Amino acid sequence: MITPKHLIENAEKYPDKTALSFKDKSGDWIDRSWSDFYTSTKLIAKSLIACGINKNDKVSIYSYNRKEWVESYAAVQFINASAVGVYHTCSSSEVEWIVNNSDSKIVFVGNNPGDNNEKDKMPVHRLNQIINNLNNVELVVLMNGVDEINNDKVISWDQFLDKGKDVEESQISNRLENINDNDTASIIYTSGTTGNPKGVELTYNNFNFELDCLLSFLRYDQGEKFISWLPGAHVFGQALDNHYWIRTAMHMYIADNPLNTVDIAKSVQPSLFISVPRVYEKVYSNLKSAIESKAILKYGLKIPMLKNALKKKLKAAAGFGNLKFAISGAAPINPDILTFFQSLDIPVYEGWGLTETTAGATLNYWNENNKIGSVGKVFPDTDIKVADDGELLLKGDNIMKGYYNNPEATNKDIVDGWFYTGDVGRVDEDGFVFITGRKKEIYVSSAGKNIAPLVIEETMKSIPLISQCFLVGDNRKFCSALFTLDVGVILRDKLGIDINNIPKDPLQQILLLSEKSHKLTDFTESDDIFKEIEFSVNELNKEFSNPEQIKKFKILPRDFTIDDGELTPTLKIRRKQINENWSTSIESMYNSEIDKDG
Repeated sequence: MITPKHLIENAEKYPDKTALSFKDKSGDWIDRSWSDFYTSTKLIAKSLIACGINKNDKVSIYSYNRKEWVESYAAVQFINASAVGVYHTCSSSEVEWIVNNSDSKIVFVGNNPGDNNEKDKMPVHRLNQIINNLNNVELVVLMNGVDEINNDKVISWDQFLDKGKDVEESQISNRLENINDNDTASIIYTSGTTGNPKGVELTYNNFNFELDCLLSFLRYDQGEKFISWLPGAHVFGQALDNHYWIRTAMHMYIADNPLNTVDIAKSVQPSLFISVPRVYEKVYSNLKSAIESKAILKYGLKIPMLKNALKKKLKAAAGFGNLKFAISGAAPINPDILTFFQSLDIPVYEGWGLTETTAGATLNYWNENNKIGSVGKVFPDTDIKVADDGELLLKGDNIMKGYYNNPEATNKDIVDGWFYTGDVGRVDEDGFVFITGRKKEIYVSSAGKNIAPLVIEETMKSIPLISQCFLVGDNRKFCSALFTLDVGVILRDKLGIDINNIPKDPLQQILLLSEKSHKLTDFTESDDIFKEIEFSVNELNKEFSNPEQIKKFKILPRDFTIDDGELTPTLKIRRKQINENWSTSIESMYNSEIDKDG
């Protein structure tokens, strides 16, 4: 059964049960029932029909997660059109590419909670810059609370809903009954780390297969809690927030800002938590710091009578008191972090997948099905093999329909039913999959040695002071690195500020640093900080072969950012852009190089 029909079922079975919660302007949680959500979805669906949206037409949603995002996505599926998620951080040029490439006819516009009241970061103002270049767009719909702009194509949310008032509900039912498994439910654009993003067409069958796999080992009951914070434009965010949530009738809390996710977790205490390594790294750093700084925690965890009580306290403090399962994905995570969490009975497991595989393709989970350092075993009814060059190939019903309007790329990546993932790795004798890096990102030193940067970078990020690590080494005599510092850790460990008093927003952290009479350069240019990091680098270098070891490094004056093009919306690094932005710093490590054996 497809997701829209599960929504109808939920509205019938649990009409008064809470489906989702979101924050109002004052920060209070507002609850909406399954019946309310279904009613709102139908109103939007009627208006889409009134606006001439037909089967297979494309509708873009350009916003961070909010009630209207989820409602609009569901409504698009009710009428057998295709939803196109656009990251809230996308620039005007990126929006123009995605909306035009997808042939979208309508664009819903919401908010970017990280805009800091800067107009050029607000989706509506970014869209306004290129609105006349959007070839197929007939209508732009502003979600509630979004700034008005003067354009004939732009209407308010209420004006949009008013368009569907005379549409019969039977028109929705007719569309719904004519949905085929292979119809395109969604087009999700890749992060575009190496060029223009490609539109991945995912079908109803793709999502159903993915959900069936997840439900074979991740079963939740009606009303259990989880937090929607991964952007709706991200494949895992979409699979969870728009499909799994409805299939299981869970209670979804929509984060008002991704920076608030951990704080919301502390309040909500979710049963399910999905995140990227960066969030777990932050939680790990704070928990480890708390344990090391308090004797009762440090030594109490070794005493059997105290151990369970202290673990329970630490889990609740992290927001994981009721956690049944947590997944880390999108990038490698340091195995030490997973070992630490599991030692505290915090069930965080690593998985692997791509947009093209409808999110997950492998997953670790519980006891004999968990091997730290791997990304788990392949999902049921999924085949995997390793090509001669180490590339991992997958086959199954979770593999995309293809790249929209790009048959050349489709035929290149899917051959005889096998999807060429672009990831390099191995499968051990027990069936566990290990990822060593992206095929396109494998460095080759000047001596011809292959170097996988991801593993090295994640290892170096275990140094508490390090926020980001970017390995340099392609066609070089030796490896070097660019480091950025974690301002939150500086405030905590160097200035003694309580974790609870440290803001989540990086800009606010810099302001607090200033209030304490410091500049970030006081630390990025500090000889003591350099020596501290150097000691840790030398220790961690012992885990790698000589060609993989970092021989030189630079500490940059700021962190990598999405706005500077250095990070994707899911916080993966964009190598090409970092190389361009910091070319002078990189070359300085080699211009005066002492020849080292590579």
